[in-house]
Amino acid sequence: MPFAGRRYWEERLKLTVKAVIAAVVAWVLAKLVVNDPQPYFAPLAALLGVYPTVVRSVRESFAYAAGFVLGAGIAIPVGLLIGPTTAGIVVVLVVAMMAQGWRRLGEQAPQVAFVALFALLLGGERVVEYTLPRLADVTIGLAVGLAVNALVFPPLYLRRGEYAVQELRDTLTDALETLAAEVVDPEEGHSLWDERESRLLAVQEQARYSVEQGESSLRANPRARWWGYSVRWRDVPGQWAPPRQLNALENVMSYTRSIAGTLRLVAEADGEGPWVEAAFRRDFAALLRRVAGFVPQMPETLDEEAFAEAERIQDELETPHRSPGTDPPGLWDPQKELLRLSRLLLDQVRRRGA
Repeated sequence: MPFAGRRYWEERLKLTVKAVIAAVVAWVLAKLVVNDPQPYFAPLAALLGVYPTVVRSVRESFAYAAGFVLGAGIAIPVGLLIGPTTAGIVVVLVVAMMAQGWRRLGEQAPQVAFVALFALLLGGERVVEYTLPRLADVTIGLAVGLAVNALVFPPLYLRRGEYAVQELRDTLTDALETLAAEVVDPEEGHSLWDERESRLLAVQEQARYSVEQGESSLRANPRARWWGYSVRWRDVPGQWAPPRQLNALENVMSYTRSIAGTLRLVAEADGEGPWVEAAFRRDFAALLRRVAGFVPQMPETLDEEAFAEAERIQDELETPHRSPGTDPPGLWDPQKELLRLSRLLLDQVRRRGA
């Protein structure tokens, strides 16, 4: 999609501009404050503050700082007691590799061994004099990176979540229509549903990722405050509520796939039994098409007249199964199972569309 491609490159350009600004400012500031002629750790640390979301930038920056302090803490005693020897390298690496197993370090875990080995080899017996200015460089770099990311184009990924949820809504509508077609003609609809289900799962995964990224971009983001957005996206009313919409669609999707699974069981049993009657197939397919028509309206509105018609179809299909003795002992009734699922599906639509 051309629009999506343009949005992607716009975001990359903003991220690049922020990274350049953060690195240059951190380099210059570290030179002035620390009086270090080569404060190379400052721009490197500044880049960690320029992740796509502010909250992740904060998380990665703190993890990097913790990894740096751990690495320096390992290198200093080894450098003072053993020095940059083969034995010193072995001790540093063994301790650092064990320390970086701390899960809270996340992606920054390798920094422990890197910093420890770097400080030992370049600092040697003067490891303290070497490490302390580097620690100041890192502090300045992280502070500058976080400040730049929060103040220069602070990212909000809300539109992406909206588009992803809309795509899931369209895909789910199409899947329900395909499932209705399979009810009428199982042989022809089988392969079509398999294709739609695979597509549905992929779109759902992308929608979930996009919505979670949108919520993450709101946290610790001053731009969200400036525009009056809640820190929790689901608390934002009206159109800024993709998390609520996604949850509703995922519930409908779950019941839809359960209905498809039941149809598969019926097909594997060679379709013997009352369920294969043409009248039931026709009416049940009409019910699914009605539900497909409600999906584009969820969860904000609901056509009450159309929903009443769907409930009428459901009630008519359930009527033959309400009399005593309609369940033969020891036999599974696929019609009742399908109607149970379609009733849950309608209840879900009613609850979310109210």
